[in-house]
Parts: sequence; C-alpha cells; structure tokens
Amino acid sequence: MKRGKQAILAAAALLLVITGCSSKGDAGSSATDKPKEKVSIEVWANSRHDLEVRESLIKKFNETNPDNIEINYKIFADNYEEQLKLALNAGNLPDLAYNISADLANADYPLDLNPLITDDIRNRFDESALTVLPTAKNGELDRVFENVTTFKLVYNKDLFKASGLDPEKPPTTWKEMQEYAKQITASGGGQKFGLGLPVKQTVFWRYYVIHPAAVSGDNNGREGWNAVTGQYDFAPFGKYVKWWIDVNKEGSVFPGAGTYDNDMIRAQFAEGNIGMLSAATWDIGVFNDQFPAKNDWAVADFPTWDGEALGGPAFETGNGFSINKKTKHLEEAKKVWEFLISDEMFVELAKKGLGSFTNAAAQDKAIQPTDRKGVEGFLIDDQSVSYPMAPRLDYSVVNPPLKVGSQDVNKAGVVNDIMNALFMSNQELPEIEKKLQELGDAFNQLAKANVEAGTVDLSKYEKTDFKPLKP
Repeated sequence: MKRGKQAILAAAALLLVITGCSSKGDAGSSATDKPKEKVSIEVWANSRHDLEVRESLIKKFNETNPDNIEINYKIFADNYEEQLKLALNAGNLPDLAYNISADLANADYPLDLNPLITDDIRNRFDESALTVLPTAKNGELDRVFENVTTFKLVYNKDLFKASGLDPEKPPTTWKEMQEYAKQITASGGGQKFGLGLPVKQTVFWRYYVIHPAAVSGDNNGREGWNAVTGQYDFAPFGKYVKWWIDVNKEGSVFPGAGTYDNDMIRAQFAEGNIGMLSAATWDIGVFNDQFPAKNDWAVADFPTWDGEALGGPAFETGNGFSINKKTKHLEEAKKVWEFLISDEMFVELAKKGLGSFTNAAAQDKAIQPTDRKGVEGFLIDDQSVSYPMAPRLDYSVVNPPLKVGSQDVNKAGVVNDIMNALFMSNQELPEIEKKLQELGDAFNQLAKANVEAGTVDLSKYEKTDFKPLKP
C-alpha cells in the first residue's frame, strides 16, 4: 500500500511538470512570474542648488532599479519647515525627508539607522558623518551627515604681490597677519585694505574669532563649550577680540567695521579691495557665481597665535536623509536611502562643485571641477577636526535671565553680541577677559539650572578624551 501511494504521487508530480512545461507562460503561469507592483517612495528636501544632479540620478534609478521603486522627489525651498509641520499635523509625512526639523525628531519620525550602518558604509564615510546627536534618544542615529562646512582664510594674491608680499605665502601667525594687513593698507592708497570684518551681523564673530582660534588649540568644543572639562569657557577668545580692536585702530580694516554685513564685505573682496577674509565652504559659490572675484585669490588655513599648531582646522557636518519609521514601504524606503547615500550620488555632486562631502569618494581632489576656484582649499584633510557640539540649553529655565553687563544671557548668540560690544567700545584686554569670564560663569550657571530642570544631560556633551590636534 505504501509503495502504491508513492507511485501515484510520483505520477501526479510528473503530470504537473508536463502541464507546466506546455503552458508556455500563458494563463497558467504562476503568480511569482508576475512583475512586481510599482512602489512610490516620496522624498522631501529643501535644497534646490543640487536639484539638477539629484533629479538626473533619480531618473536613472527609477528606470533601472530591479525592485520597481519610483522615487517621487519634492523640493520645498522656501517653506520647508511649514510643509513638514502641516504634514506632521495631518499624519501625512513623506517616506524620507532631508534635514529634518527638531519637531520631527521630537515627534518620533526618524527610523534609527544604526542597524543599517554596515562596515562598507563606515569605510565610505568620514566618522563625523555617523555622529549621534547628543539630543538623540537612546543613542539613535537619524541621518548620515553628508555636507561638510570648513572654515578657512581667503586672501587676494594680486594684492599680496602689489604690496611686496609673497602671494604663495599666506600669514602663519596672527602677528604676521597684522603686519601683512598693515603693508597691504599702506600700499593701497586709501582704496585697498588688509582685512574686512562684517560684524553688522554679530554672528560673524564665530567666523572671525571662534573658528580661527581652533588651530591654536583654543577650542575644545563649539560656541565656547569645553567638552573636556564639561564647562563653558570663553576666556581664550579674549586675545583675539583685542587683536581685532588693535588692527582696526591701525586702519588695517576696511572702514566702517560694524556697519556692513557679510555680503557687502565679500563684494569688496571680489572687487579686489580687501586682502584677507574669513570664509566658509559656501563662499566657493559666492566668489565664483554671486560675486565673481576679479582677482586671483587663494585659500589657506587660519594662522596660529604664536606659530604652533595645537588644533586642527575646524569643520562641521550637517544635513542628510532620514527614513520615516512609520512608512508603509520600509524595505523600499531603505533601498532608496541606500541610493541617496551612494558614492555615485556624492561623486556627481562633487564633480559639479556643489559642496564638500563626508563621503570618501567625493573627497578625491581629482574629481573637483577645475573651473570652480577655491574648491580644493576647502576640502577636509587628515588634520581637519569636527569639534564637539555645545549643549542645547533651554534659556527659559532661568527667569529673569542672567546678565553680563547690560546683556541678557537668553540665547546662544549672546557671546557674539558681547564680543561685538567689546570691539565697538575699544576695550582693553583686562576688561575683555573680565566680561568673557562673567559670560562663562553665566553659561555654567544656566547649564546647571538646565540639569536640575531635567532639560539637558550634560554628560552627553562631554568628551573627556577629545584631542583638538590629530596625531
């Protein structure tokens, strides 16, 4: 009986094979032979400058990916935050979003990407790209930071040459920079000046003091935060503020410091009227497109205070795509995310000179566009350092706000306002140091109040082993 049953089953199986072979893919085909249904993945971003490159690669992806995924890429350049809020309230958020707001992070939008970070991804990106934000819950990673912003000195080689300076030798110390500025101004006939200082927008004290101070070892974190000690300390910046007061008194700064903004001073540099400025990665586009420079200019590291490099050139990372953890198409969304962080994507963006990136392939100098002057100088290198983030404080936990002189300590940017007030009033070094010490004391008091209120965990911002200079 057993042997007979096996014979019947074998015959039935043979009949199925014969029937299947004779169907020739017509109505008898199995369901697994049907093409996969197209899955649309919606991606939102607020970056328009790179749209041409991204759309071209997305078109290629939509036409060639084997999973029948179609990316629907939407740009909201002017009202991105508003659109994200509306979508959040309506429960209609996109499958992926670029540069998500704090509102979305707090609303539990982003998928934790840690499980998706393979060894291959770690090898393809600088370690700063995979930094978990201190504000992230449970060490979750909500994006791979893709953009790099570096901070450098740009200088006019033509003015150097006209002033008797070697155009291939930018200043290496602040004293030397002061001497160069004097020399350029002296030979400028009242039209050309050694330096510019666009502190009508007081935020630019970050770019003219805090970032430049990094190479001298005067930073162990951002915005005056010392991640090694777990305290705020603005005192190291006093000598730089005094330096700016001195060079301005000497007439080496473009006249009217405090009355012009960054666009005004960059336009003067482009016209050839200023010898040296602080600049950031985005100024590549400024001096090539917005205010095309009429002079031969170059990029250099900031000078050190006394000739000894005790820190690496500062850079910051930002932006990146997050995955909606509640997406209805999680596996497809992951594949789209992998495509958006592919080497091909970043290499094509780099070829067009559309930024500097944490992606290793896009850091290759050979692929940078030759017609985009300044690109190579702003690339991160082995000595570049991403300095630890400052705590995100809630200033309302101390009410009324603490004061330094007449200034309320009610926002992170108060450090810039105080530096500006010290500069505009031509203070001497003891008074500058006194005010910056008071500012540090106020911020440490505010940080303590945040800890007691449960609004910040300072331990997440401490890096006791941080070294500002790489071995």
